[in-house]
Amino acid sequence: MDLSLTDRALPEQLPEWGVLVLESHHSSKFVMEWRTHSFVKIVYVLSGRGTFFIGKKEHLFTAGDVIVVPPGTRNRIVDDPVCASSLYVCCLARRVLRFDVSLIAQLPCGVLTRGGAFAHRVESVVRRMVHTQQSTTRMRPIAMMTDALKLIQMIIEKSRETQRIAKGSTEYRRLVQQYIDSLPNRFFEETSIDAAADQLDIPRRTFTKLFAEIAGDTWLRYLRRLAIEHAQHRLRDTKIPITSIAFECGFNDLSTFYRQFNRYSGMSPGEYRASAVLKIRNA
Repeated sequence: MDLSLTDRALPEQLPEWGVLVLESHHSSKFVMEWRTHSFVKIVYVLSGRGTFFIGKKEHLFTAGDVIVVPPGTRNRIVDDPVCASSLYVCCLARRVLRFDVSLIAQLPCGVLTRGGAFAHRVESVVRRMVHTQQSTTRMRPIAMMTDALKLIQMIIEKSRETQRIAKGSTEYRRLVQQYIDSLPNRFFEETSIDAAADQLDIPRRTFTKLFAEIAGDTWLRYLRRLAIEHAQHRLRDTKIPITSIAFECGFNDLSTFYRQFNRYSGMSPGEYRASAVLKIRNA
């Protein structure tokens, strides 16, 4: 009999730095009672298959899957009768994530099925954590925490990708349309097309394509046009200094503002203001 196999779920006692990895290789007699814990639990399935009960839901799992159990959630494992599982369980204390408590809410609950690059990256990080935990170096705590955070990052990114795919093109189009409708009141806040796509949780390529289809122009040209139209309005209707108007329109560099204004208006801001004043006098 292989003494490395276990009939029961292993105790989950975290060290003072808050990160623990357990190697749980199940025998054919493995039994796990319901558990509820205060930490995040991430399970990488090395081999086998079975059912992971999380709360009131049942999740089938197989080799290569990643299972996420949020804090405070009842859970237990039931192996397939003919294919006991071998798992690596990463336990991460909530205090490790206190720099951004929203991360816990962003974690999915359940099984992230095996998928090429994602499974390979998770496997590599978990393997490194196992080796680090066995070492006696003084850097062990920080190395474990660093890899645990990397694991959290990969899982959240994978979850977001899955959600984006689920939304479909119709939902994407609706979100981009809402975004475009909001721009006249907030164009000056926009920093980059990557930030805009990330804000809507839409892939950059999809965002760029849909924006051009709906707005009839590229993201940058559309924003520039809104900015210059706002500048024209302020030049016509106020005596505010041109420097202040450039600032309002989102330009940090005055020379860039002059260049863009001339490109869209065919004249400088000063010439535009003088022309507007003249038209009013002659009206």
